Amino acid sequence: MKKLLVTMLITVSCLAIAACGGGGENGTHNEGNHAEDGHDHDGHDHGDSHDGEQHDLGHRMKDGIHYGVTQIGDVEGGKEGIFEVHVMKDKDHLSDAQVSVWIGDKDGKELEERSAGEWRADEDCFDCHVRVPKDLPEGTKLFVLIRKGDLEIKDSFELGHDE
Repeated sequence: MKKLLVTMLITVSCLAIAACGGGGENGTHNEGNHAEDGHDHDGHDHGDSHDGEQHDLGHRMKDGIHYGVTQIGDVEGGKEGIFEVHVMKDKDHLSDAQVSVWIGDKDGKELEERSAGEWRADEDCFDCHVRVPKDLPEGTKLFVLIRKGDLEIKDSFELGHDE
């Protein structure tokens, strides 16, 4: 019984540490005001920095699912890229879908670890933060994987750049 209790305490402690970001610096998040990004921000409190110009990377429709990506700020090698992924069906947001993103080469090979999007009800989108590789080869794209039940959609989007 004591062994079971110790195992449970260790598991809960590990989960708590993981949920809090490991206790160290958690990415490059800082406080920011993005009140002019077209979203209702009453009670907006997730603390992610979405400063920077928005780049609409496109919207697509596949198997009755409408999805689109907005890049927040410019993509810089070795830093964090921030993307908002919108997923809808019949004008309803699919908050229960699973969304992951990664920066990949022209063939879709991951150049950095993929990242799961977190649903943000206050913005009706999946908030996706992904590490951008230090060196961006020509043809680098953002890849998006959307899963909903048996449906799986994989697509890529050209990254927006400040011109």
